[in-house]
Amino acid sequence: MKRILALFFLLLFISVSLSEDITDERLKLKRIQEQLNANKKQLSETKKKEQESLTKLVTIKTELKKASRALNKAKTKIVANEGEIKDLSSEINETEETLGQKSVRIKKRIREVYKSSAVNYLDLLFFARNMSDFISRAYFFGKVIEGDAKLISEITVSYNQIRSQKDRLVGVTNEIKDLALEIGEKKQEISEKAEEEKTLLGTLKQRRAKYEKEIAQLERSSEELERVIQAKMAERKKSGVSAHGSGSLDWPLRGRMTSYYGYRRHPLWGGRSMHTGIDIAAPHGEVIRSADGGEVIFSGWWDGYGKAAVIDHGKNISTVYGHMSRIYVQNGNKVSKGQIIGLVGSTGYSTGPHLHFEVRKNGKPTNPMKYLP
Repeated sequence: MKRILALFFLLLFISVSLSEDITDERLKLKRIQEQLNANKKQLSETKKKEQESLTKLVTIKTELKKASRALNKAKTKIVANEGEIKDLSSEINETEETLGQKSVRIKKRIREVYKSSAVNYLDLLFFARNMSDFISRAYFFGKVIEGDAKLISEITVSYNQIRSQKDRLVGVTNEIKDLALEIGEKKQEISEKAEEEKTLLGTLKQRRAKYEKEIAQLERSSEELERVIQAKMAERKKSGVSAHGSGSLDWPLRGRMTSYYGYRRHPLWGGRSMHTGIDIAAPHGEVIRSADGGEVIFSGWWDGYGKAAVIDHGKNISTVYGHMSRIYVQNGNKVSKGQIIGLVGSTGYSTGPHLHFEVRKNGKPTNPMKYLP
């Protein structure tokens, strides 16, 4: 009898000792997971900012290219206009010279004609063979003077047109120069923005590398601690102390399923990610029940999950309940199938009141629909 009692107390001591060890390890795992989740959140935010910065930089570069093209186009137009202005100036000078020569010539003829009209007409009469010839000569002489006057009039019109065209071209060129100046200033402003964005992008990349390194270290620690816990659970099971469920799971909550297990586009930040459970929509404060009997191995705040609980049902199966508004169980509590363990809420990363429900085998997420009736 004494031996039986001694053996009983020895097993009880071993059981308590193992339970305390597992609890300590789980607390360590919880702290690591909290830090890991916090770093993952920071990494996610940094990646989001990095993507926003890249998008902004692409937009800025596009604007810079447009500004450069517009500036080059304006400069080309200015060069072409200045060349045309130069040609028009030469043409104006030539026209002015021709107009001057014609004006001198016709003035000279007019002076000669009107210097002494009698002598001129006597000359015409003297050299004319007859009266008919005199009339013809006088008519021809008048036509010559009339033709010169007409030519001067045409040259004057042409001169005025060229002058007007030149003035218009000079005005347009000055406008283009003003526009080119504005484009140049805008291009400089865009270039400065691009440099600022490049600096920000470099900072974000450094920050992302830092978070990725920390996350990798935490994940290694988490995996190592998970192996320690599994070893202790195996030792606990070997000693005859383990959680026992019925072997079948029931729905923890009746409601509309809004998201299934598997890859999906995240409802909050849009990226494609793995959804490790199912989401069941329900009113805020609706009761949540344990899917099976077992032992509570986690109860509290879990980054991303908000207020959450994890129940070990034995046979390497555990269930996770997330986003609760209230938790009614604590670590180490034994629960029965259908027992109320908390209330529906929207804590953690959530878009509205619902239950995030997971089934894990050997600690790894699996599709809950394979286990539910």
